[in-house]
Amino acid sequence: MRLIKRLVYYALLLGIIGIVFLGARTYIQQRDVAELENNTANILDQAVVERGDLEVTVGGTGSVRPAREVPLMFEAPGVVGEILVSEGDFVAAGEVIARLETVELESALASAQIALDAQQIAFDALTAPPREADISVAQAAVDSAQAALYAAYATAPSSQQIEISRLQTELSRNRLWQAQLQRDLLAQSGGVGINISGLIPESVDVPEDILNSVNSALSGAFNMPTGTGQNTTAGLNQAEFGVEIADANFLADSQRTANMGSVASAQAALANAQANLDRLLNGASEIDLQIAAAGLRQAQLAVQEAQLALDRTQIIAPFDGTIAEINLTVNEPPPSDGLSSPVLMIDTSEYQIDFAIDETDIVNLAVGQSVQLRFDAIPDTTLTGRITRINPTPSIRGQLVSFPVRVTIDPTEAPVRLGMSATAAILVDQLEDALILPNRFIRIDRATQDAFVTIELSPGRYEEIPVEIGLRNETESQIVSGLNEGDRVVLVPRGSFDPIAQQTGQTR
Repeated sequence: MRLIKRLVYYALLLGIIGIVFLGARTYIQQRDVAELENNTANILDQAVVERGDLEVTVGGTGSVRPAREVPLMFEAPGVVGEILVSEGDFVAAGEVIARLETVELESALASAQIALDAQQIAFDALTAPPREADISVAQAAVDSAQAALYAAYATAPSSQQIEISRLQTELSRNRLWQAQLQRDLLAQSGGVGINISGLIPESVDVPEDILNSVNSALSGAFNMPTGTGQNTTAGLNQAEFGVEIADANFLADSQRTANMGSVASAQAALANAQANLDRLLNGASEIDLQIAAAGLRQAQLAVQEAQLALDRTQIIAPFDGTIAEINLTVNEPPPSDGLSSPVLMIDTSEYQIDFAIDETDIVNLAVGQSVQLRFDAIPDTTLTGRITRINPTPSIRGQLVSFPVRVTIDPTEAPVRLGMSATAAILVDQLEDALILPNRFIRIDRATQDAFVTIELSPGRYEEIPVEIGLRNETESQIVSGLNEGDRVVLVPRGSFDPIAQQTGQTR
């Protein structure tokens, strides 16, 4: 009986133990399932390590600006006379945009041009070969001057004229002699007649008939009315005066010379005419050419100076571009306050964007590098550009050090406008067929800079393991070691790791 009771007792005890064991086992299983379900529900995100291409870019933001933006102004004071364009007009290089009042300057330029034309004509005439007509005219001028010189010399009496004067003195003396002879004969003959027989020497035999003829002739020639002899005295006085007058005329003619003033003037005219002829025949002298060239150059400089003064009263487009602003009013002086320019011109042949690049990234950039551009106003379009300038000096704002980088947009048909905001992405490195994992699954220890990821050991069991990362951009990183392609990486709360590891305070 006791044996039976004991067997029953042990049987019941074993049953109770079995029930307790089964209950405990069921409880543990249910707890593990609940914990597994709880851990699975705590997964915030997950990813699979994959192979792919990785690009590293440097970015920045900026706004569109023209290639050039140039304020234009007058170089001379004055009053605005004319505005030839309007805001928004496209103008070509060299086109006049506005000008001041220029009446006086235009007149000065015209006068200088006339003077230059005159100098040019004189220079051309001096250097051109002579024409036959010019030579003939010059030769005629020489002949005329020579004749004038001869005429000037002709104002002096000639030898013939002097001889005539001398002969006139002889004739006057002969007349005086005749008058004296007549007086003497009248005194001897009383006025009856003349007999020359007493005058002939006795040794000379003269026929009487000849003497009579001569006496008759002389008596007839010198026969004067008888009376007081006043006529004879008057004739004698007249003859004496005639001698004095003839002597005076002879003396004057002998001492008279040519008019020296007329001669000198005629000689100068002849020399000038001969020089002109020689210049035509032989060409201008070197000194004349130098003087003419200097005069021509001086006239040219005068025209250039007048033109420069006129140009300073104009605003001329320095390049092809668009008129952005005009701050001018006709009949008023241009602004001089320094706050605004008379004209603002922009070059829209190219668009540029300036970006500020961090000092840690600037070493990876170079002029000519390609740039991807996205615009807020054109969300579905990506444009391209190139780096055209990297400022050699940084821009420092507090602790932030950056370098201005200029990007020129490539030609495009997209509706890009000045002032549009753009974001740049500049490719600085690239990998192909690399293990890639999103950055949000990688934890970087701030103290050691080591990288960690969380993997799933089994359903509901996770472990944080170290990994080595390589190239990294804003969204993804290269996995160098620690993971394999296809590994599942999760993002879970820190309390969801392996319980054993959590109890020991270690991470496997």
